[in-house]
Amino acid sequence: MNTQLRISKSYKSQLLYVFLIPAFFVGFSFLYNPFGMREFFQVGGMDFGFHFIILATILAAVLAITRLVFSAIYRHTPFLWWHYAVWCFGEIFVYAFFMALYTTLFYAGQYNYFVVLSYCFKFSYLILVYPYLFLILIQIILNKNAELNAEPTETLVKFYDEHKRLKLTIDPAAIICIQADANYVIIRYMDADRIKEFMLRASMKSVENTVGRHGLVRCHRSYFVNPRYVKMLSKNREGMITAELLHPEMASIPVSKQFYKQLSELL
Repeated sequence: MNTQLRISKSYKSQLLYVFLIPAFFVGFSFLYNPFGMREFFQVGGMDFGFHFIILATILAAVLAITRLVFSAIYRHTPFLWWHYAVWCFGEIFVYAFFMALYTTLFYAGQYNYFVVLSYCFKFSYLILVYPYLFLILIQIILNKNAELNAEPTETLVKFYDEHKRLKLTIDPAAIICIQADANYVIIRYMDADRIKEFMLRASMKSVENTVGRHGLVRCHRSYFVNPRYVKMLSKNREGMITAELLHPEMASIPVSKQFYKQLSELL
């Protein structure tokens, strides 16, 4: 749970939750009538099925919004798996409030909102926890399977000095950026929650092909950067472009105009 979350950052990939979870909610409720929901929602003179179609629509609307927000945040903020688990339970929490609001309106004041809310928390959490856990488990399995099937030489970056001697082997996901410094390159990377540096006697040209195969891109004649650590690109009044990095201890790095488009498309 303390490992970094690795799922698609596109909103399109999050639509799976928007459609599958409401479908599970309706199907499970109709088939099994969990916790006496059928009797609880015989309110307002409307059929049980009507209420659950409306509740499923509310759930889809809540997920459409929360997943859009998640996708926007996840593009610029690294998530751990436990962060993601908290987010998922938060979505159920938000839905329970809207579910209680809708139900209270149909009870027409027969029950206090907070009494209805207690029931809605029970219904929503004890039902929706199953599809959430299933989808999270599938994602973890896919990630692990990809890691197991990948060749070690392809998943790790190997840095050699000017004499072709191996000096550093590292996970490319940990590399933040690489900076030229005279006859050296400075490799800045994450080690747990700390930023570390490694000075390698080599040129930017000699490492360009290696880091390019592992997702780092050139953003300046003196810099390569890992797009996953770029928070945003900004331009000052003089037209100078810089990349602001996610880690607060890292200073902004320059971005040349010739590399701006390539980098911006990866964010």
